[in-house]
Amino acid sequence: MNNAILTAGIVAGGFLLAMQPPINAALRNRVGVFESALISFLVGTVVLAALVAVKREGNLLAVRGTPAWMLTGGLIGAIFVTLTLLAAPKLGVTALVVATLAGQVTAGLLIDTFGWFGIEPKPLEPRRLVGLALVGVAVYLMNSKK
Repeated sequence: MNNAILTAGIVAGGFLLAMQPPINAALRNRVGVFESALISFLVGTVVLAALVAVKREGNLLAVRGTPAWMLTGGLIGAIFVTLTLLAAPKLGVTALVVATLAGQVTAGLLIDTFGWFGIEPKPLEPRRLVGLALVGVAVYLMNSKK
């Protein structure tokens, strides 16, 4: 798959991710904070279980002996979804998305710079720091009062 298609897919995924907090917040108003997070993950789990059953490409049993850090993605997802349930109604979706992006860019720079999690290290260049600073400005602008 070429980079343009991958980038378009990620942009589309980001578009969908912006919809997730208000959808989950609406569900939260109906069933509760942790209950809505649980329902969100259960729906995702059912969809993924169906895909695994149909595709039959991987090996779930290969998870045995996997380092614990490789299993923390679901925990991170649960924490993030729960935080967005609380934040979306108070911050608004735009401020939430920009704040999320700031956290992602910060973590991404650290991961790329130090080669964490098996990622090929990339040098920390001034332009990347400027990009991070601009995201910081966006967080400030989206969260500041008139």
